[in-house]
Amino acid sequence: MLKIILFLLILLPTWQASAMQLPQPQGKFSSDTVKMGELVQYSLVYKHPAMQEVILPDSNYSFSPFEFVRKNFYPTVTRGGISTDSAVYVLRTFDTAPEQAIALPVYILQDGDTVGVPTAPSRVVLQQLVKQVNEPLDFRADTRLVQVEERFDWPRLLVWLVASVVFLSLVWFIFGEAIRMRYRLYRLRKDHLYFNSRYNSHVDRFVKAGSTQSLEKAVSLWKNYLTKLERSAINSFTTKEIVEFYNDDEKVNTALRLCDKAIYGNLLTETDGETGKALSMLRRFAKGRYKTQREITRNAKI
Repeated sequence: MLKIILFLLILLPTWQASAMQLPQPQGKFSSDTVKMGELVQYSLVYKHPAMQEVILPDSNYSFSPFEFVRKNFYPTVTRGGISTDSAVYVLRTFDTAPEQAIALPVYILQDGDTVGVPTAPSRVVLQQLVKQVNEPLDFRADTRLVQVEERFDWPRLLVWLVASVVFLSLVWFIFGEAIRMRYRLYRLRKDHLYFNSRYNSHVDRFVKAGSTQSLEKAVSLWKNYLTKLERSAINSFTTKEIVEFYNDDEKVNTALRLCDKAIYGNLLTETDGETGKALSMLRRFAKGRYKTQREITRNAKI
């Protein structure tokens, strides 16, 4: 242990001499005076042998009493074996001291160690804008309202729109099938109620006046309703084709043939009662097909 201490004591003067031989960096402000909060530039220049590795202070360095704003680097210039490293620091101060100084060091990488070489302090004088302060201070109140320009909060609107789209998409992803099913059921029920209302109106006019035109409108409405309900062109089918479409349903066959006989055979007065029963049969059949489609829709997997 004693040998190590003696060895360090022998090398210490050598290190000190080496550090003393290093050239001193040059640092200075761009102005002799500065206002509080005003940006001021501090230039740091260091000339050294080209083989030396030099590091200039970065934003992590404490620039007290100044505050670091930004740093501008300049490329290293080497001429005749001498390199020049330089940087310009943009600083500002909020300190109230009349005179403020800073001395930035330069760091040299040497033998696996870092040697700091300081600059001579560079000083600026704080320019005082308030020459005299009266004690006690006078307070002046101004209670007049100042009209502020109304501005629309677009960022908040955008956030709400994005949140709404995400929420609605989530609801549709979870409940989309149920919503589509309920909407189809709603459309089926609405169409059936509309059909019933108009169909009953035509039937009532036919019963009261015995009008062939009312009978023809009722049959045409029945075919159009089933066309939409079954999603098939039933309104373009003949009576025979309609019966075949419904697997030779006897009630549909009887009702349509009675209606055709009354409309095209001019036998309305002779078959008035039968025609009324035929219209009732068609109405019941339409209601039955509505119930069937409703159950198919409820049990369908979308």
